[in-house]
Amino acid sequence: MQQTWVRATEQRLAREANCLGELLERLRASVSPLLIGAREWEALLKRVGAHPVTLAAFPFGFEVPLHERRPGADVGVSLVGGSRTAELFKETASVTGAGSVASGIAGFLDETDREESPLRRVVGRKLLLEYDVVSAPAGSLPAPGVFLYPEAPWRLDDIGVTLDALDSITSRDRDQAERRQVRRVCRVLGPDTYVGAAGTFPARARMVRLALMGFKSAHAVMQFLELAGWPGARALVAATLSPLESRGAFARLAAHLDVHAAGIGSTLGLSLYAGERQWLKGGQHWTALIDAIRESGIALPEKLSALHDWAMGQDSLTGKSGTFVMVRGIHHVKITLTGDQVGPVKGYIFLLLLSWPPEPDTL
Repeated sequence: MQQTWVRATEQRLAREANCLGELLERLRASVSPLLIGAREWEALLKRVGAHPVTLAAFPFGFEVPLHERRPGADVGVSLVGGSRTAELFKETASVTGAGSVASGIAGFLDETDREESPLRRVVGRKLLLEYDVVSAPAGSLPAPGVFLYPEAPWRLDDIGVTLDALDSITSRDRDQAERRQVRRVCRVLGPDTYVGAAGTFPARARMVRLALMGFKSAHAVMQFLELAGWPGARALVAATLSPLESRGAFARLAAHLDVHAAGIGSTLGLSLYAGERQWLKGGQHWTALIDAIRESGIALPEKLSALHDWAMGQDSLTGKSGTFVMVRGIHHVKITLTGDQVGPVKGYIFLLLLSWPPEPDTL
């Protein structure tokens, strides 16, 4: 994404609304009530509405369950160092006190602001924050999940730097047994597979969630799971993926594993991507996957239709300062396997606002 566009969009968004919640209210009509209902939308606004409106200058989105009728969503936002938004997060963290996740995020941003920082070399200046909304206990505001992404394919030493950062952000002590398990998983990755992200949820039981990318087939995923010693049922993986694969429903796959000091958790996330790029807009890319999932019966047809409609194009948003281009699409679809159960099934949909044309003083 061009920095001039980001700067221009942040600058204009700051004049459009006082907080993210005010902007989301104006975007409500774009989101089908089948995906996020009225009560669930209110809960979402309470969860993230106070955040800076400038967050909308970076990709953000919703994690919508497709397997159940309740129309709720969790929320994911991107935060990038060196931006106006990052500075606002730092200001907020200054009043939360040491030991909070907000303070840890500010520390990460400060560290990666330094060009010579080893952490910046490994993970760059970006992190993703995942906020539980429908999955959070009633009345609670748990700290968000925190995910870091590699700047280049990680070496084993880079994994240690990344885990140090996650421990620092979440104020956790280093767990050597956990690190040995993470390294063991990473060592059995093949030449075409890699760690796409590593994260943790400070409000949940301790673990490291690894997003392992680059798989092209069900066989490749199953082969990796065998080498890694995943304790789940690989036959269920085959039964879930093979019908989708036979229909050419996905271009690539990711496997999500929760790793803790005692080993690998039995829950497996399988993310399906329609193309090589991660930020695809246009419903035509997703037709084959959505049709195949509909035929498999693991998600509700009406929600799948709403998901497809979401990705059909881009809209414009006319604001006080002019027009924004609103890009929307599907990032991926994720099927979770636990024991002998298939599900939940979730669609990860994204939004991005772009100032158009860029303002002259940002060029």
